[in-house]
Amino acid sequence: MMPDRKPYSATNQNLADHGLAPALRWLIPVALDGSTMTYGELKHRLESEAGFSTVFTTRIGFVAGELMNLIQEVEPTAPLINVLVVNQDDGQPSKGAGSFMAQRFGEMRLNRDDAKTAHPKLWQRYFNRAADEVYQVTEAEWAQLFERVFGEPLTPDQIERSRDKRQDGTERDGIKTGRNYGPGGEGPFHEALRLWVRDNPAALHRSFHDVTAKTEVDLDSGDRVDVVYKCPDRTIVIEVKSRISNEADLRRGVFQCVKYRAVRQAMDVRDEPTVEAWLVTEAKLPGRIAALLKLHDIRHFQAPVERD
Repeated sequence: MMPDRKPYSATNQNLADHGLAPALRWLIPVALDGSTMTYGELKHRLESEAGFSTVFTTRIGFVAGELMNLIQEVEPTAPLINVLVVNQDDGQPSKGAGSFMAQRFGEMRLNRDDAKTAHPKLWQRYFNRAADEVYQVTEAEWAQLFERVFGEPLTPDQIERSRDKRQDGTERDGIKTGRNYGPGGEGPFHEALRLWVRDNPAALHRSFHDVTAKTEVDLDSGDRVDVVYKCPDRTIVIEVKSRISNEADLRRGVFQCVKYRAVRQAMDVRDEPTVEAWLVTEAKLPGRIAALLKLHDIRHFQAPVERD
C-alpha cells in the first residue's frame, strides 16, 4: 500500500480502474509457471500491493470477470486467464467463470448458476481445456497482450520479478528455498549444461522441436527446476548433472526428478496433466542409477561433452 495517499476503497469502479492491470501482471507469471492463484491470494495482493483497503473475497470474482471482459474487448479469442483464479477448497474457479467457458466452447450448460455442481464432469472437462489454452501462451505473447489492453509495456524483467515474488517468504527448514549450489555457487560445467539443454530441446528428442523452454523455473514448493519444456501435449521437467557429478549426486538427481514431477503435476489445475521427468547427464550412468530411473519412469539423456 502506498504510504503517501489514502487507500482505494474497494468499489466496483475503483477495482475496475486500479485493480485490473496489477491482477493481470500477477496472473501472467502464474500462467507461465503452470499454476493457479486463489481468491484469497489475489485479495491479499490487491490490499498489500495495489493500494486497496479491505477487499471482500466475494469481490474477487468481479475483478477476475472484469479483467477477462476487458481483455476480450481487445482480443476476443484470448485464452481465459481468469480461470486460474480459483477457490482454495477445490482448486477450481467459481461459477462466474462458467459464462466465459460457455461462450468460448459453445457449451451453454456451463452458463447455468449451478453448472459446477450439476455437471461436475462437464465443468472439469472444459476447465481443463481452458487452462490448457492458457498454459500454452508464451511470455512474449502475454506481454504483447498486456500492452494492447493497458497501453503500457510489460517487460521480461518485470515478469521475472513477479515470478520471483511468488516465492518470496518461502522457507525450507529455516533456509530460503531455490537452487542452492553451495558456497561456491553454480559451477561452470553445470551452468553450461543447463543452458545447452534449454537451447537444444530437439537434441534430447525429435518431438521437442517446437517447445517453449525455460531455465531455473520455480515450483510452488520453493524448488527450482533446471529446465522446463512446455510442449503442446505435455510438460517436461529436467534435472541436469554435469561431468563432475558423482554417483551420490546422480542418485539425488533421480529423486529430484521424482519430486519435481509430482509437484508440477500438483500445481497444474488440469485433471491428470501429463508431466514427464528427465535426467540429463554428461557421464554414462552406473547400472544402479539406470535401474533407479527405470523404476521411477524417468527418462535419461546423455549429453555430449564436446558441444558447439
